[in-house]
Amino acid sequence: MVRGNIKEEIYTSLEAIEAVKNGEEIPKGTVITLVDYRDGELFRYVVMEKRTGWGEQYPADQRNGEWEYQEFHADGSVNEEADLGSCFSCHASQEGQDFVQTFDDMKKYDLD
Repeated sequence: MVRGNIKEEIYTSLEAIEAVKNGEEIPKGTVITLVDYRDGELFRYVVMEKRTGWGEQYPADQRNGEWEYQEFHADGSVNEEADLGSCFSCHASQEGQDFVQTFDDMKKYDLD
């Protein structure tokens, strides 16, 4: 996706895409990574990962199933100042699609 000077690439496993295409639950262990470029330079990585029991420490009104989020700087170090609450609030609107913004894109992905 390109918006002005921002280019985003999103990656996940074929297993996750196959599950979505087959109407199955996105598997535990799935990682979805957004690679964010600004003005043609790598800016950051934003990662969401699904694991059994993850999210239980959050109140029900904040929890996104079993997903956790983390933001990393371009050098791969954790961005300790990232507002991960914004990840939870943004993805909350996608509850019917396992909290995944690119769920419909995964359905359309050509595996051949």
